[in-house]
Amino acid sequence: MKQGDLFDPAAARAARDEALVRVSLNAADWWAKACAQVAQLRGWEGTGEDLGVLVGGAVGQPHNPNAWGALVAQAVRQEWLFRTGERRAMRKVRSHSRRTDVYRSR
Repeated sequence: MKQGDLFDPAAARAARDEALVRVSLNAADWWAKACAQVAQLRGWEGTGEDLGVLVGGAVGQPHNPNAWGALVAQAVRQEWLFRTGERRAMRKVRSHSRRTDVYRSR
């Protein structure tokens, strides 16, 4: 595989958008409820991991853990959440303390 095949920003964005559509179709009921919860947030600040705890407590868990990342991406695109520029270490053991963006709601 050539390097040009690995790095294609337009193809990467298209793949991201396709994944968001797949998640919304595969988890339509959960997706609608989760999006509604995030859209209603006011004055909240935290990581995607924190958002999963908050929203998961209200609407349950999605069919696939990757849906949380899709939810955060959708929330940023819809301007329900904004990146603060800060990064924090995640706290769940399975996250291996990797650093992640901090978001703020309206």
